[in-house]
Amino acid sequence: MKKNKLLVTVLLALLAVSAAGCLFSFAYVSWQELSRQNRLRALQDFELQEKAARALNAEYREWQKLPGALRSFRRRHLLSMDEFAAFRRELDARLAANGLRAPRIDLSFGASRNGMRKVLVKFSLEGSYRELKKFIFAMEAKAKMYFFGSLQLSASAGKVKGAFTMEVVLGE
Repeated sequence: MKKNKLLVTVLLALLAVSAAGCLFSFAYVSWQELSRQNRLRALQDFELQEKAARALNAEYREWQKLPGALRSFRRRHLLSMDEFAAFRRELDARLAANGLRAPRIDLSFGASRNGMRKVLVKFSLEGSYRELKKFIFAMEAKAKMYFFGSLQLSASAGKVKGAFTMEVVLGE
């Protein structure tokens, strides 16, 4: 009986050791899983930071292109003072080509901001609808920065009267 008791005690001890080993292995696997999740989370955070850095780098490159694009825009679209004089001659030529005459052309120079100055050109015309329409389309077809700010047309006895305000942007 003593042998059986001893055998049962040894078996119970082995069972307890194996249960402790099993619990230890479960705890170890859980700890490894938490560690793996932490590493994955750190990797995901790093990938997000890397993606944000790439986006920021792309935006920075776009900003670096901006001064060149601005110079190109100024060169193509803003008028210099010499081109403004040519604009005035062209305005007179367009008026004459369409059989129109402006009794008075008022120029109003605005303040200079960021190397640009807005000039308001105000004048009144009287002529046929076709002549005024041809004049408007001829002036709007140009690539430089001058455009009609306002048009006020009125008709009377086969003639159309128009009050025009053009805005011209000068680059300094």
